[in-house]
Amino acid sequence: DPSHDHTGFLTEYVATRWYRAPEIMLNSKGYTKSIDIWSVGCILAEMLSNRPIFPGKHYLDQLNHILGVLGSPTEADLECIINEKARSYLQSLPYKPKVPWTKIFPNADPKALDLLDKMLTFNPHNRIEVESA
Repeated sequence: DPSHDHTGFLTEYVATRWYRAPEIMLNSKGYTKSIDIWSVGCILAEMLSNRPIFPGKHYLDQLNHILGVLGSPTEADLECIINEKARSYLQSLPYKPKVPWTKIFPNADPKALDLLDKMLTFNPHNRIEVESA
């Protein structure tokens, strides 16, 4: 409804999606600290560039943004996806190489990029833990 102000409601939903870990979109099973680590990684990336790193317009667009940067998930990554339909979808996609963080953030501190790489990892089991970050 164009005559109604949806600003707060709609903006919050879109922003939330941009920081959502891939496993939330693909599995929706439980909530772990690794999901929060992913979100913090998205915020770190935004701090490095002053723009969201994965500004998806909807669920599939969000996933495509993530895969466009991280590259195609490995077989080990796919094993952690419980949802068969989601796993089949990912396997059906053409291969995408990982984009080096230095290409996306050429002026960033190498330590920041190292941390970012450990935070924004597709497989939640391989993501850095809070204590190590």
